Amino acid sequence: MKDIKKVKLFLIDMDGTVYVGSEKIPGAFEALDEIRRGGRKVVFLTNNSSRTPSAYVEKLSKMGYSATEKDIFSSGEASIRFLKEKRQGKKVLLLANSAVYKQFEEAGIPLVKEEADIVFVCFDTELNYDKLTRACNHLFEGKEYIVSHPDLVCPANPHSIPDVGSFMALIRAVTGREPDLIIGKPHKTMAEYIEKDYGLRPEEIAMVGDRLYTDIKFAVNNGMQGVLVLTGDTTREDLAKSEVKPDLVLDTFKDVLKLL
Repeated sequence: MKDIKKVKLFLIDMDGTVYVGSEKIPGAFEALDEIRRGGRKVVFLTNNSSRTPSAYVEKLSKMGYSATEKDIFSSGEASIRFLKEKRQGKKVLLLANSAVYKQFEEAGIPLVKEEADIVFVCFDTELNYDKLTRACNHLFEGKEYIVSHPDLVCPANPHSIPDVGSFMALIRAVTGREPDLIIGKPHKTMAEYIEKDYGLRPEEIAMVGDRLYTDIKFAVNNGMQGVLVLTGDTTREDLAKSEVKPDLVLDTFKDVLKLL
């Protein structure tokens, strides 16, 4: 068992961990404030690539929690960073909603609709048939295929909605292709950026989230402490059946304060 008291940085998933939809999870934000007052750092680490950091800051503010864009690191942010560092100058056919498309464009990513080098799929809440067909045509031609994250669904009220993992399943059914690279949790790219930016060892970082196959697997894959909260996607029955095991299980995030 890793020691949660040694954690210097808490990576916090958002939906299902501190809120569900537009509803706050009782005590979660208060716990984050207490953690920050104790000298530990807090970063919201989300796979959701349908929002910009400024949109998350605005949402958190409406819920009464003060954050800056530096406190938010999404798979979209990691994707932009990856493209700028590892695929510099490559032309990208991007599936993303208009706000995120603009974010990539302003970051200097060369975005095109034809003759792309890379098909990049984000959580496009404005996905349409034309976008999907263009992406599939490029994949039939053998272009590199990257996605921001693998979540099948996004939590919502009253029911979950299709996320990038569902788009991947559709694209697989058409083209037979799996992504060449996945940027977000549970894969290593986001972990490498976090460790580099904060200068911490993996065991000094805790990933807190409600999903075993992204949040907790991210911690396991990258040597971090995995903290599962039971306020979102995962039940105790799911946990009992899973091969992915957290270091710590909490009924709700506020319970972490008893252990620090």
